[in-house]
Amino acid sequence: MKNIGKIVLLGAVIAASVSIASATSITYTLGSFATGSSIGADSNSAMSWIGVDYTVRGGVLGSFSAPPQSTTYTLNPYSTWLSPVANSTWIGMDPQAGPDGSFNPPYGYYEFQTTFSAVAGLYSGVLDVLADDTTEVLLNGTQIVTFGSLGGDGQCADNVPNCTSQDIISLNNVALLANNTLTFIVEQVGENYANNDDPSGVDFDASLTSTPEPSSLLLLGTGLVGAAGLLLRRRQRSHNV
Repeated sequence: MKNIGKIVLLGAVIAASVSIASATSITYTLGSFATGSSIGADSNSAMSWIGVDYTVRGGVLGSFSAPPQSTTYTLNPYSTWLSPVANSTWIGMDPQAGPDGSFNPPYGYYEFQTTFSAVAGLYSGVLDVLADDTTEVLLNGTQIVTFGSLGGDGQCADNVPNCTSQDIISLNNVALLANNTLTFIVEQVGENYANNDDPSGVDFDASLTSTPEPSSLLLLGTGLVGAAGLLLRRRQRSHNV
């Protein structure tokens, strides 16, 4: 009985320790930045330009033609776009694609991606997005942000995500893999292209924290501690008799 009590108590301590360890949260901080630069986000890689699809507005996305290179560039928002969100910079597929630049992409869907590694599991947090004209966002191929509505706004989309209002999205219990991809498909209106006044870019930051699992280990540890306590009380009674 003495040895059994020690074994059960040891098991309880181990299980409780594992339960505490499993409840320790992990946080990943992400942010957009251009090829070859870093703004201090701790768990992302630079944004890459994947390609462009010149599908007519309102059509179904087709295949993206690959760009001549995957390089992205830091863009200056000037007074046209909102300043970048925390831990990020505005980026685009051409160094002159910003508000005061000389290159204005024609209408189409411009795809950008960033990749990051993580401990696989469920995470919750916040994603903050800006885009001109608007963008949808996919995490590992699943849409988590939809395009904003286009309309009469002369600068960007009428509704978020756009270039003048932060689109702050709460993410709850999203599944991260060991290797993850965030995809931004920027819809570019191009309607002012002839006037050299239609910039294009995207900006984001995110913070994702692991969601503690409902710990069956904690229940196991509690049960083992209770069993150990019961055995110890029985031992004390036997000594007192």
